[in-house]
Amino acid sequence: MAFGFKLRKSDTIYSQWLRKKRGYRCERCKTPYEGGKGLECSHFYGRARESVRFDEENTDCLCAGCHQYFTANPAEYAEWKERRMGTRAYNALRIRANLPGKRDDKLMEMVFTKLLKEL
Repeated sequence: MAFGFKLRKSDTIYSQWLRKKRGYRCERCKTPYEGGKGLECSHFYGRARESVRFDEENTDCLCAGCHQYFTANPAEYAEWKERRMGTRAYNALRIRANLPGKRDDKLMEMVFTKLLKEL
C-alpha cells in the first residue's frame, strides 16, 4: 500500500508497542486481532503535529474499518476520543498538539524497542 510518505522505523516500533500494550483489540468495535495483524495505530493528531507523534494519548488501536470510518468522520472521532479520555485530558492533548516540537526518531526507536521487549 502506497501512503505518499515514508514510514520511519520509530513509527513501526511505536505501533507494535501500542498494539501489544493495548491487547491487540480494536478500541472502537472491540474486535480482537491475534498478534495485532489487521490492527492499525491511529493518530488523532496527524504527522504535522510532531509534539504528540509518540504521545500514547494521541494514539488509538483501530481495525482498518474503524480507522477508515474515523478518517471519513473526524467530528465523530473527536466525540469518541473526548468521551474516552474525558474533557480535561482531551483539552490537554489539544494543547500539547499545538506546541512546537521536533521528534527524535533515534531516541524514540530506542525507547519503544526497550518498552516492547518489557511487555
